[in-house]
Amino acid sequence: MYIIKRLFSLIFFLFFITMTAQFPEDVPYQTIFDDTPPLPDLYESVIDNSVPDPIEITRITTYLPDWDWYPHHEYSKIQPWNADASLYKFYSNMICDAQTHELLYKIQDAGSIYPTYWANTDPDLLYGFLLNGDIKTYSVAHQEVVVRDHVYYDEASQENYEYFKLGPGEGNFDKNDHYVAFVGKYGSDMDVIIYDLQQYEVLLKQTFPGAWEDGPDYAPKYVDWVSVSQSGDYVVIMWNHDTCSASNPFNGHYGVEVYDRTDMNFLRRIADYGNHGDLGYAQDGDEVLVQFWGPTGTVNMYYLDREERVVIQTNDDFGGEGHISCRNLNRPGWAYVSQDEPERSGQIVAVKLDDSGLVEHFGHHYGTAASYLKSPMPVPAPNGDQIMFKSDFGDTDSEVIYTFTARKYEVTGDLGIKADEIKIYPNPASEYIYLSTDKSLKSVRLFNPAGVSVYHSNKKLPVNVKDLPAGLYFLQIQTDTGMQTKKILIQ
Repeated sequence: MYIIKRLFSLIFFLFFITMTAQFPEDVPYQTIFDDTPPLPDLYESVIDNSVPDPIEITRITTYLPDWDWYPHHEYSKIQPWNADASLYKFYSNMICDAQTHELLYKIQDAGSIYPTYWANTDPDLLYGFLLNGDIKTYSVAHQEVVVRDHVYYDEASQENYEYFKLGPGEGNFDKNDHYVAFVGKYGSDMDVIIYDLQQYEVLLKQTFPGAWEDGPDYAPKYVDWVSVSQSGDYVVIMWNHDTCSASNPFNGHYGVEVYDRTDMNFLRRIADYGNHGDLGYAQDGDEVLVQFWGPTGTVNMYYLDREERVVIQTNDDFGGEGHISCRNLNRPGWAYVSQDEPERSGQIVAVKLDDSGLVEHFGHHYGTAASYLKSPMPVPAPNGDQIMFKSDFGDTDSEVIYTFTARKYEVTGDLGIKADEIKIYPNPASEYIYLSTDKSLKSVRLFNPAGVSVYHSNKKLPVNVKDLPAGLYFLQIQTDTGMQTKKILIQ
């Protein structure tokens, strides 16, 4: 049954994206500050009404004492959702249902497949790229690990690499699950290994002598990251701006360089300075690197096929710490950007990748970003209609961190429910709100004017509003056929 469900999801994936994806209004960027609301209970929501379109922010994790862990996703450039956004994962440990947030699987011996990346085309498949060179796959439906290959061995030196990793850390494979770029350490040298995920074979290796030098085992001294672009046509190397620059290059290398994936021939340098960013597609369909920098307080995109930079946002809010993600593979033309620091408005926005200056406000993260672990590191689902992020909701305890999702909140209209399927009365109300429906009721939520959930139940009992202040409220009803949200006036 599960396999049939996965197959059905895959076949109609693009259709459902078109029919169900809801996005905030496209507007010029605005600096918007907002007070932090009370921390919602687990699986409860608050509504951020401060931004142009109300955003529903739902808490999906709590502290797990048995694991001594606040579960959270890994990074803004590592996709937590699978290809059809029906599941999400926290590292390689937990796989949850994306609708109910129910823990479905605790991966046994998770370290044996860590680090893992969801396939971009198969919602059932995880790839494991291990530090020892093993390449594995994991089927969620069968909970089965398969060892596919071992590429730890360097044929030129006839010895094992001292270190081997995708990226390292910030790399990705292409959107068709075909090509991936690994880095291997041998002495002071760094190899870039281009690998075919369809045939499970090494296609070529390119050595950059001395690029690792005396850097730590987990990262080359002169290189920040290496990645295949989303099309698979290019390999991009971001050189470490702390160790080399235009005035002090490493063997002629600095900034952001683009190589031909087929032969690793150098094509062009698209930026003289490499900063945090991700690879995606512009609105015109060409591939770009989106990153902070140049000048400070801007978000820029650099085309991979030519030397051209376009400033897509200019605002002091973007001059602080933040993260960028283009993991919205099924919604090209947008990058998802956070302002981590609350004093710079603490927002998450989707930035349109053209010269229009338009964004979509996905609300505030309400976090202190007091440490790197507490940074929100937002990452969009593949179709870009929701975002996963981290936040402590103002709690300064160094250990506290929760995971949230943010998406546009539909304050009007019926989503999948016909008008005659559910009745809500009276409206206005002063004591109780009654619901009448023969559908299977999943949940009833009432949000106050500030967007805070003040009532939640999964029964058709009257909603007691006698003690609530007068004002306009939002009643959200979820049934087995969809969701309906109605404005309720409490007198």
